[in-house]
Parts: sequence; C-alpha cells; structure tokens
Amino acid sequence: PTGATPGGDRCRGYYDVMGQWDPPFNCNAGIYQYCCGTCGYRFCCQFKPGRLDQSGCSNYDTPNWVNTGQPPTRVDETTEDPARDKTNMIVYIICGVVAIMVLVGIFTKLGLEKAQGPQTE
Repeated sequence: PTGATPGGDRCRGYYDVMGQWDPPFNCNAGIYQYCCGTCGYRFCCQFKPGRLDQSGCSNYDTPNWVNTGQPPTRVDETTEDPARDKTNMIVYIICGVVAIMVLVGIFTKLGLEKAQGPQTE
C-alpha cells in the first residue's frame, strides 16, 4: 500500500502529532506524484529524493497517550442534603410569619383609624 501506483504514490493513513487520524490519500495531482514529509505530517511533492519511506514510520496505531482510560467518576452534586433542606424550610417559615405579622399590624392600624372616624378640631 506504500508503493507507487500508476497515478503516483499512496500516502498511508496515520495518526498525526495531535492524535488525530489522517486518512490515506493518493498523490496523483499533476506533478505532485510522491508521498513526502514526515511520519507525523505527510503531503504530496514533485521530487523523488524527498519521498518519505513510510515503512519506517510507527504512527499507524492509536498513540498510547490518547488512551487515557476511563474519565474520573463524577461527584453527583444533585444529592439532596436533608439537614440543608430543613434549614431552608425554617428560614422560609420564619420569614412568612414575620411578613404575616407586619400585614396584620398594618391592617389593624388602618382599621383602628377608620373606626375612630374623622377627627374634628
């Protein structure tokens, strides 16, 4: 698969320096007939002395550093803490009671003023 085809060389597929798979391609565009470059970056060129010896390359399998294994287990942040829920509920109850007391005080004052009637001087 690395030899010259009737239309030119065939660059084998390889893993580049970023760990990405670069698929194989044929060098048959005009004067660019030879697979050149390095093991990690291949391209077609026109001069046979620049031809890459692909048999000497070893980046045809997935690089080991790409295989990092399983991702770390994720800590589930959605777990409900019963103690925290009770604290929030207590705060809501206290604020509700205070708000009701304020409203009762306001309506009581308004009712007493209305019951006394208009003040005459």
